[in-house]
Amino acid sequence: MARQRIVEPAIIDRTEPAVVVNHEAPPPPVVRSRRLGSRMKLIVLIAVSSCLQAALRQYASHFLGNELGRISRKENEDWQPAAHLAYQIMLLYLGWYLKYDVLDVSALTLLANAPFTYLITTFYGVSPVTASISLAIQIASIAIPTYLLRPFAAYHTAAPVPNRFLINSFQVQSSTSLLAVATYVVALWTGLKVNLNTFLVSHFDIPTLEVAHSETPLSLATKTLLVGWAAQGFLLNSSFGTDTDTVTPVEVFDPETSTLTETVKHNVWFFSKRTRELIKRTAILSALTLVQTVQKISTVEGTDYTGGAGYAGYWVGATVVCATLYGWVADA
Repeated sequence: MARQRIVEPAIIDRTEPAVVVNHEAPPPPVVRSRRLGSRMKLIVLIAVSSCLQAALRQYASHFLGNELGRISRKENEDWQPAAHLAYQIMLLYLGWYLKYDVLDVSALTLLANAPFTYLITTFYGVSPVTASISLAIQIASIAIPTYLLRPFAAYHTAAPVPNRFLINSFQVQSSTSLLAVATYVVALWTGLKVNLNTFLVSHFDIPTLEVAHSETPLSLATKTLLVGWAAQGFLLNSSFGTDTDTVTPVEVFDPETSTLTETVKHNVWFFSKRTRELIKRTAILSALTLVQTVQKISTVEGTDYTGGAGYAGYWVGATVVCATLYGWVADA
């Protein structure tokens, strides 16, 4: 039987070379980012803020006593805790949606809760220490997770922005903060001397007016010092850091072909970018101050919504006046 001969390949035999189209290198492997998405960050913000606030309040309750519980309305409905939680989530979502950084969120929280803090210390006998710690817990529970999840806005850093010299000027910052303090002092002092006490007594079960009758402009200035600083930072600095173009570029307006929305926008919303930013923030602050004050007051025993809205109106009016003055300062 003949043996089959195996032919081995020669050493010089080679396989066909691979063809590379256009002589381009293969694309690099796709590297997936490990950063959290915006929705996931919002979920983390809500979870961390809620847990942090609950933990801080539980810890503070060991040495603050029951001052806040003494004036609180008893919640008998099963839906009320869920409603409060939904409201807190809405506030967190608002700050996240508006892209506010930790300084903006802290200032907005302080300003929105200042009316209630003043009410309970002046008319309900809650000590300033208890009220201040309660306010600090609200600010910290929002500010800490926001600081971890969102970078600072450009005007809060050393980044080049319009009017950087105004933002960095101690004289400008301090004088405009004192302007806000003076505005709130005048509003509260006028209210206390005219009809605020009578209005509150007619709508709330006020236990004492002693502190309200002993208020002076100096004592009010001391209590609203942080409020003025927060108002200046939230309203004016963001306006300073906005582009200073005379007007926002818009399409050519044709009254014959324009819609109703375009006509209203052309005749009403014609301000500069800086003024528009100030108006937006004033509207947000005023609306949140009104809602937050009414909601907080509704948790106090013996109050009604009409009284809460009327009391909040004093603070909203002061905010609008302050913003109007800032608009004049910004354009000066």
